[in-house]
Amino acid sequence: MSLTLAVLFPFLMAAIVAWAGLHLGRRAGYLAALGFLPALLLAVPLSGMPAAEPLYERWPWVPTLGLDLAFRGDGFSLLFAVLIGVIGTLASLYSVSYLSSKERFARFYAYLLLFGGSMLGLVLSDNLIALFGFWEMTSITSFLLIGLWHARAAARDGAIKAFLVSAMGGLGLLAAAALIGAAGGSYNLSEIDLAALQASPLFVPAMLLTLLAAFTKSAQLPFHLWLPTAMEAPTPVSAFLHSATMVKAGVFLVAKFGLLFAGHPLWSAIIVPLGLATMTWGSYLALRQTDLKALLAFSTISQLGLLMSLYGLADPEGRFSATTHLLNHAAFKAALFFVVGIIDHETGTREIPKLSGLRRVFPVTFVLALLAALSMAGIPPLGGFVSKELFYEAMLHHGVPFLLVAVVGSALTLAYTVRFMSVFSGRLEHPGDQRPERPTDAILAPIIPLVGAAVLFGVWPASAERLTRTAENALQFSEHGAHLSLWHGITPALIATLVTWAIGAFVWWRRDEFAAMQRRLTPGWNANTAYYGLREWLDITATAVILRTQGLALPSQLRFSLIAAGLIVAFVLLRAPQPFALDFDFSLSLLLIVTLLIAGAVGVLLARNRLTAVLLMGLTGFGTAAAFLAFRAPDLALTQMVIETVTVILFLLAFRYLPGVRDLPRTRAQYVTDLTIAAAAGLGTMVFVLASQPSLADKISPYHLAYSYKGGGGNNVVNVTLVDFRGFDTLGEIIVVGMVSLAVLALVRVGKRGQTGSNSQQAEAADPTSNMALIPTRQERERIRQLLIEQGTLSSPEPQTPPRQRGFSRIRQNLSGNGGPE
Repeated sequence: MSLTLAVLFPFLMAAIVAWAGLHLGRRAGYLAALGFLPALLLAVPLSGMPAAEPLYERWPWVPTLGLDLAFRGDGFSLLFAVLIGVIGTLASLYSVSYLSSKERFARFYAYLLLFGGSMLGLVLSDNLIALFGFWEMTSITSFLLIGLWHARAAARDGAIKAFLVSAMGGLGLLAAAALIGAAGGSYNLSEIDLAALQASPLFVPAMLLTLLAAFTKSAQLPFHLWLPTAMEAPTPVSAFLHSATMVKAGVFLVAKFGLLFAGHPLWSAIIVPLGLATMTWGSYLALRQTDLKALLAFSTISQLGLLMSLYGLADPEGRFSATTHLLNHAAFKAALFFVVGIIDHETGTREIPKLSGLRRVFPVTFVLALLAALSMAGIPPLGGFVSKELFYEAMLHHGVPFLLVAVVGSALTLAYTVRFMSVFSGRLEHPGDQRPERPTDAILAPIIPLVGAAVLFGVWPASAERLTRTAENALQFSEHGAHLSLWHGITPALIATLVTWAIGAFVWWRRDEFAAMQRRLTPGWNANTAYYGLREWLDITATAVILRTQGLALPSQLRFSLIAAGLIVAFVLLRAPQPFALDFDFSLSLLLIVTLLIAGAVGVLLARNRLTAVLLMGLTGFGTAAAFLAFRAPDLALTQMVIETVTVILFLLAFRYLPGVRDLPRTRAQYVTDLTIAAAAGLGTMVFVLASQPSLADKISPYHLAYSYKGGGGNNVVNVTLVDFRGFDTLGEIIVVGMVSLAVLALVRVGKRGQTGSNSQQAEAADPTSNMALIPTRQERERIRQLLIEQGTLSSPEPQTPPRQRGFSRIRQNLSGNGGPE
């Protein structure tokens, strides 16, 4: 139960904190920290690794499909889970002092715990489908955390960008999980037939899709664009998500799935060069930043590239080195984010040109920042130096060109580290009029254990090696016999380190010339401009295609929706035909009910006004209730009658917002078309339902009949089914009904009258898009673009608060060159 508890407990605490935060305020952070306690307790089984057997817990999920909710705690998964627990606990405690008193603490801590639980589920899941589910949950919860201060346009833009990039990778992971499960014979990682997977033609597509997911999540080129803008999140979120957890999800995926795909030459051929390129480019861009947090953001991109390149080597040395550096990076990067939070909290800015001499007012913060920064730069005797030496050794063993790129990237790392620390040197300067106050002990306390770990891993490398070795069986590097040490003698790695320091010192010495060179070499486009350009093109093209194919009227859109659904159903029936036979008891009462249903449907088509149409439509609804009664289902009949009554009332309430039936005339050809579509939809639905009757498994109704009294304690099998066997389903239906009721109430209260008379008739008859090509011309794109910007649909690198949405009516009127009311 320890693994399951570690995953589920943060979700439970999120619900508690969401309520308690309304009463406790910032003190709810202490409750949030308790949410990671079961994850911290996983350190106990971790201490027995690698000798102990992995923990395994399995819960039935969808037995008919062979899917179980399985959690597996091997050395690497447990190490990652404990790391998440440590950083999550410290971030929660840090936020108690960091957040403003005006913050919505209940929402913040609930989001933080939901994210923590999602990450724990991701790293501990053995089932591929569950892993994908937790992967997507991290995308959703990170979207909520990044956009926490949603009143700021930059926060909204960063949240949307992170979500879109992560969602693209999530689709790749879903497809990869399906392919791996189909080819490997199991959806559980520990049970996959590796030989069958590697021999399958699905092997390479599954590998490429896995890499797409990993690269998007871990911000590898060219998907790195989302991480810097995600720094609009509060600093505790940045420390938690972007130093030790979410951004390392892709690294975790490459490390674990590398055991499946490492045998293919493309695996390393793609990951290693891309990782080194990301490392170097991230360091180069970090050196350009004037915002401390942005500098750390690009630094994170660089460090993730380093980790990717090491795990991408797919050999014992690379995995050992990467796991060691993963621990070091989590320690020094989270500490540096916390330091930036203190600077911003006390001075009101993170801009490097506006800050200097902060060591005079923040002496303890300066010492902590110095130790963490030296570890990031790879300076002895800190832990970062030890893992950087391992990095050089691994790259050297795979080719001198790899080592040269690594040296350049590391030299730039040293240069931007000095730039980061420059805010502490010189005479005191800051934007405020008063001398900044020293940070409290409470806000400094979470930084101390992180810096202590960075120091301990350097002065006592055996501690880092002990933690790294817990993952040796899980990642198969037990045969790598190297030991961590500060001094290995005069080695090529040490010489490369000295060269790194020399290059880094030279870059900082000539920083003005280097900055001028960077400005001259800045291209007119980059990943961000490509992103905004692509989004703009998609918005414009989608608008044009919708206008051209569906128009603006609801009937036109319904026609295309029904045709598309019909084609999908037809394809399914043709690809997987199911035999079926008509087996009905055509009693007189049933024939009368069918006649009533048909009469109601035909009556709606012939109605001359909406009131008559609604009343006649009621015949179909009440006729359906009568059919339920005929089939001895009184509960369903009662439900149908209630729904039909409420529906009629809702239609009557909505009449005042709808144009009249005669205001939207249809030609004879449209009548014939609509009749054909409706008949095909009805016939297709009937065929699909009949074809679906031969179920994939045994019917569940005999079980309900047999166990309604024994298991549910009731003689009424329908009541027992709804309350016991399908209790959560019934609860979900009630929630859906409640949500729909609220939505309808909102629409009725804020809606406005629809167009009537000649305006509506002109809008339907004189369609200006009739002559528009499916793909718009350049002039049409520009006109649509201006309209979308005006209505706030398009965003930009510096998005403004969007005005009230005006819909497509304004676009249509402008495309036609006509004015008219909105």
